[in-house]
Amino acid sequence: MLTHPVEIAFNPQSTVCGLAISNDGNSIAWFESNRSVNILEGRKNHHTISIDSDIKGIFFLGNDIIFADDDFGLRCVTIGGKTVWECEIPGGVSILNNCESFIAVIDNLGRLSTLNHQGTLIESFHQFESIIKILPYNSGVILALESGSVHYIDGQNSVWERPARGDVGESITTLGLTANNNLIIGREGYALVPGEEEALELEVWDVYHGTILYRNEIKNRLSVTCSDQTATYLGFDDGSIHQLTYRSDNTYLISEELFSTKYPIKTLNLASNNIIAGSWFYLNGMTKAGEFWVVEHQGIIQHSAYCRATEEFYFTGDDQNDYTDIEPIGCIKLSSQLIERDKSELTEWFELETKDETMSAEQIYSNDEKFRALLSSHEAQGTELLDNELSSIMSALAEDVDDTQHVTEHSIPDSDILLDDLMFSAKPTSQPVANAGQDSVYQCGEQSHCVIVLDSSKTTGDKSKIVSYSWTNDVGREVSNLPKFRAKLGRGKHRFELRVIDVDGNSTSDSVQVEVV
Repeated sequence: MLTHPVEIAFNPQSTVCGLAISNDGNSIAWFESNRSVNILEGRKNHHTISIDSDIKGIFFLGNDIIFADDDFGLRCVTIGGKTVWECEIPGGVSILNNCESFIAVIDNLGRLSTLNHQGTLIESFHQFESIIKILPYNSGVILALESGSVHYIDGQNSVWERPARGDVGESITTLGLTANNNLIIGREGYALVPGEEEALELEVWDVYHGTILYRNEIKNRLSVTCSDQTATYLGFDDGSIHQLTYRSDNTYLISEELFSTKYPIKTLNLASNNIIAGSWFYLNGMTKAGEFWVVEHQGIIQHSAYCRATEEFYFTGDDQNDYTDIEPIGCIKLSSQLIERDKSELTEWFELETKDETMSAEQIYSNDEKFRALLSSHEAQGTELLDNELSSIMSALAEDVDDTQHVTEHSIPDSDILLDDLMFSAKPTSQPVANAGQDSVYQCGEQSHCVIVLDSSKTTGDKSKIVSYSWTNDVGREVSNLPKFRAKLGRGKHRFELRVIDVDGNSTSDSVQVEVV
């Protein structure tokens, strides 16, 4: 198969949770699960900043780096790690994004605040709560709320709103932009009765005119989008990649599948005439000429960053295993030529190289006389004495072997007991076992419905190994892929099934019944 040569850009100390690259490509920055911000300047100088809380976002602003944490707020530092400014956000930060004319921050209560690029607070929009996603858009920002409503803030006021749809509720799964700067919304309805409303849809909106240009039912959840000035691409949770094409009648069309990774798309980039999808342990790429290539990583792909100036593509991941080495940050030079490799060779770039120092048979059994010729007379005499001593030792050992007592009948059971102890000393890894919770009854009083929470927190085993959750209703339709979600249920009995899948491909399921009276 075709692949790109890969280099290790850096070996971090713990799991990488966010990644950014400077516009000139000379520096990269990332933050790790050990609460450290790391800066690699010119591929040589490594600077580390440690803080006391979890970091929630990072980006370059010229030659400076801005990052946020969930306790204090925002900090701006130089590439060398020196503090430029700080801004406290009460309650800490959950989401950080750089917009055209300001910095957008979502606090831990889901409220929006805006700051200028010098770290001064501009305005707080506390009328919006439970914001779950943001997207820079022109001179403002798009907000998606937990309720399903979407707003456009121009930096001062809310100038457009997409109201939530459906009586039961919905979730916004994705925000993105088309090549001609229209807004893409992936939504998931919470309807529990087939035909009541479509559960998965893709919408395209003209924000400035407040009109919807396209709405279409989709079979799989939209995970991520990417676009440039000419094309828009969509990544779905079934691993498929499609193109979204603009038509002359001011509508859109989703193409047939371009390629599939077989696993949910985590990252999607347009880089150097390549479409690059991060999925499972692989980067799957397609060139403009239609060639497909694959790069394997040590961890499940989580983050990627591309520098147009150097045509370098950085990526990192996490194998979700606490007992393996930390996964490196990889770098691909996309201007390099594709090379043909066997699938088994794709891991060579991150595996440790070990030199085989085993001697060949010729070396072991070579004629010692050619070495004796190189020795002085004194060294040769010492060697001869050593040979005589070794011969005496070997003779003595041979006599001891003749006198050695044979293994007794009683020693065999002792060996069996020892083997049994060794076999039982290994403890198996705890496989996750799904638990959907206890059956329950809710009273809705005078209302015709009741909002309940379905929670998988009682799932046992090693939860760090879980790669996907899936809740389905009693007609088999998936209603959520989150560990915990809210559902608006009418009177009657409702049954849900929870299925969890771990990194080894094992799956377990459990069901729960909810009765609303």
